[in-house]
Amino acid sequence: MVANIFLVDRYYIYEQRKILDKIASDIRSVSENNFVNDLERIEEEHAITIVYSEIGGNLDRLNDNIKSEFERKKLKLNKFWITESTLHTLQNNSVNKIYDQGVSKYKVLTKFIKIDHFIIAIALPLPHMEETILIINRLNIFLMTISVLLIVSLVVILSKKITRPLESLKVLSQDIADLKFRKEEINTNDEVGDLAKSINSMSEKLEKAHDEINGQNKRLKKLMSDVSHELKTPLSIVKVYEQGIVDGLDDGTFRDIIEEQIEKMDVLIEKLLFWTELESSAYTKSNFDLGKRMVDIMEKYMLILKENDIDCSLHFDASEEYFVSADKEGIDVVLDNLVTNAIKYSNDKRIDITLTREANGVKLTIANGVGDMEESDLDSIWRPFYVLEKSRSKELSGTGLGLPIIKTILDHHNFDFGFELKNNRLVFFVTFV
Repeated sequence: MVANIFLVDRYYIYEQRKILDKIASDIRSVSENNFVNDLERIEEEHAITIVYSEIGGNLDRLNDNIKSEFERKKLKLNKFWITESTLHTLQNNSVNKIYDQGVSKYKVLTKFIKIDHFIIAIALPLPHMEETILIINRLNIFLMTISVLLIVSLVVILSKKITRPLESLKVLSQDIADLKFRKEEINTNDEVGDLAKSINSMSEKLEKAHDEINGQNKRLKKLMSDVSHELKTPLSIVKVYEQGIVDGLDDGTFRDIIEEQIEKMDVLIEKLLFWTELESSAYTKSNFDLGKRMVDIMEKYMLILKENDIDCSLHFDASEEYFVSADKEGIDVVLDNLVTNAIKYSNDKRIDITLTREANGVKLTIANGVGDMEESDLDSIWRPFYVLEKSRSKELSGTGLGLPIIKTILDHHNFDFGFELKNNRLVFFVTFV
């Protein structure tokens, strides 16, 4: 506003002087033959007043002539004069003058040029800029006040729009740090919204990881309990028979029983180590004929099947090919464990092994009778040391780690597998893709 007061008026006069300079240049180029007509044309084009008078006589007469010409053209000047100094300067240069008309509240910017023995005055009325500038300044103050209020309001609204989601995210982050996994719905369609989506996704994944770790911890505690229980029994037997030897009660069989229990513990520990190694083992897939592997494995158990009077039927054409892509050694472990489990728990003395081609691969099913078994028991069937039939003895049920080993291997292959109960028969299935 201060700049308006001191600069606008001067700048306006500066621009008007440039216009008069151009008009003066045009007048100097006017031909003598059409001098009067060309002056009138220039007046109309630029909306200015041009008068001229011959330089001669005294100075007062020259001033009166110029003022009379201005009045004839409807430009009344209360204050106007040409000085000797002006005439002297006109000998070599043009002269610019500003005549303030006082109470009329306007100024006249006049440019004097001399051509031959004539003095030409080019007049351009100027309004008093001070009052106009004061009005503009008052308007600017009003507009600036409104603008400041609007800006402050917008800043407050925008800051709340930004800080509220950030405050919510701060609380959410603290809850996540306190293991209180949840989400915060923030839809701002900007970087804050993207940050909220990322934190929500992180919360969801952390919750899953936390639940998985808790689940693994629970399973580990249960496994440690089961392992301790499994080892406690043979250790107790060894302790009892060892004390019998010390007390001289050995009838010649105590040492054999102790060695048998040690062997059981050794087998159990080996199975546990093998199962642990499976979790981090690298699997090498290759293509092989599953039907041929099944036939080879069954040949190993022919004597056991005959000794236990078990009928095992292979429901597939051994001459056909059933190629699958998997880790061959791992699948051999799976097939071995499935066959031995079927032999141990086949109470109807019949095992049915079937291979069928499907659109997404080869499906293997192994079925055997299990007597009285509930659907609810299937949920626990993969648990380490779980005995399918509670009436079975520990000698027959082995280490109880066969099915967990099977599950670990098949999970690593991402194969679809599981158990079903059909007419008192337990049917295991796995689809090789």
